[in-house]
Amino acid sequence: MFLSVEGLDGAGKSTHVEFIRDYLQSHGIEVVITREPGGTVIGEKIRELLLNSEHMHHNTELLLYFASRQEIIRQVIVPNLDAGRWVLADRFVDASIAYQGGGRQLGIAKVKQIYTMLEPMLITDMTFLFDAPLELAMERLNRGEKDRIEQEGLEFFARVQNTYYQLEHEQPQRIKRIITNQAMSITRETLQFYLDQLLAKYQARVASD
Repeated sequence: MFLSVEGLDGAGKSTHVEFIRDYLQSHGIEVVITREPGGTVIGEKIRELLLNSEHMHHNTELLLYFASRQEIIRQVIVPNLDAGRWVLADRFVDASIAYQGGGRQLGIAKVKQIYTMLEPMLITDMTFLFDAPLELAMERLNRGEKDRIEQEGLEFFARVQNTYYQLEHEQPQRIKRIITNQAMSITRETLQFYLDQLLAKYQARVASD
């Protein structure tokens, strides 16, 4: 199974990545976590450029994200899936659609066109969209040191959030929104519900093979 976690910076997704991994491992699943941008030698160099460079054209930003993504697909994601492991990606293509397509206003169609160039063009089995009110996410984001993209303003992040909502509306079977401004126990129960669905689907697949 190929899973991803998405959401605004400050929405709380990073808090739950280890929980997802640990829950799956407790059910006998071997899990590999990836992050974007990064995760390979080339990807980490691209990450440094993306998060710290100044005066980068929006098209350059978009293409660099996909360059990093192509490397991690071929070097990490596909080999681990082929080996029978589950892969949990800390951001994948949905992030580019939301941040560059929506936030940068490059357009969803442009991002999806570049998506078709990936080899192979993977689609997640399930994506967890971690969501919190925009004001709360911005408050959390302001507590620490910000990278180049995190320094964007409220209107940018509003566009990102709305694009994520659009993706969730279009693909409800794949994208599951997880509310994070509630008791941690409730958020975790929701995650467990969806993870149990995936485990049942996986076990059925294994049994049929």
